[in-house]
Amino acid sequence: MKITIWILQTILIIAFMAAGLLKVYMSLPDLIAQGMLWIADFSIVQVRIIGSLEVLAVLGMILPYILKVLPKILVPLAAVGLALTMVGGLVTHINRGDPIASIIINSVLLLMSLFVAFQRYKELIKVDKA
Repeated sequence: MKITIWILQTILIIAFMAAGLLKVYMSLPDLIAQGMLWIADFSIVQVRIIGSLEVLAVLGMILPYILKVLPKILVPLAAVGLALTMVGGLVTHINRGDPIASIIINSVLLLMSLFVAFQRYKELIKVDKA
């Protein structure tokens, strides 16, 4: 199970770091050209904030392990943050009537984030009970 959690966590880290950095550094027209059509409904500031939150959540999934600072607390919180981001994404895609593929991708990322958060939280509970 630990390998599965690490694989899912790595996929989330790669996906959200890539998407977050694109939202932070690319122009809105370039992002729309990349297929992020929903961005047309948001201001540049909102897109930058979304991207920054994604990057910060990724850092929250990596740095606690590297720095050995509260990984059993901070990593589940970061995963929950990514899940909340995906809830917002789902609401946006559903309200816009976007293709089902967008909804499926957001749903899969949401479920992966929740799974990682739950499994990492279970590790915290095991430590506290010991």
